[in-house]
Amino acid sequence: METLLAFKVKGGVLCLADSSVNHSIVKMKDDEDKILEIDGHKLLLSAGEPGDRVQFTEYISKNIKLYSLRNSYPMSTPAAANFIRNELATSIRSHPYSINLILAGYDKEVPNGGTSLYYMDYLGSLQELNFGCHGYSSYFLLGLLDRHHKCDLSLEEGISLMNLCTTELKTRFLVSGKYTLKFVSADGIKVLPFNAPQ
Repeated sequence: METLLAFKVKGGVLCLADSSVNHSIVKMKDDEDKILEIDGHKLLLSAGEPGDRVQFTEYISKNIKLYSLRNSYPMSTPAAANFIRNELATSIRSHPYSINLILAGYDKEVPNGGTSLYYMDYLGSLQELNFGCHGYSSYFLLGLLDRHHKCDLSLEEGISLMNLCTTELKTRFLVSGKYTLKFVSADGIKVLPFNAPQ
């Protein structure tokens, strides 16, 4: 019942994740941050089993940090996406992770405005997109994003689109709750105040 949503806007990527941790029909907590800040310009959104999610995202974060210490420069977002995909694919045969991911980042060297957005699933597939969703929410949001999303939206228009998405979830989806909204751009990562419609 988790929700991950991210899309490109002018100069950055907006990322939204629900804040609940559920086990079967029980909500265990509703203040979990499922958007991990890997470095100053990368966000990793994760959904899946809580243990796998925390262990795998911390493993990825520490290895990307180790790469930057060994090489004296940070790993680019496309390189990080391929590293993460390789780790997911390698683990399938020995200790598979029940986790779905979205990686968002900003790099000056990347063409088309510097923004990158990658969709990854537990089977190790990788796809670069302009918008992406994970979880049951994708049944409701992909059509809406296909109609309303444009890569040249301003930040304010992007936040309005996020509000439209959470309104759609509240209206049509069985479960709704609190969300965390973050924005990654050339200026780094910002946590934006976000109140989903009640």
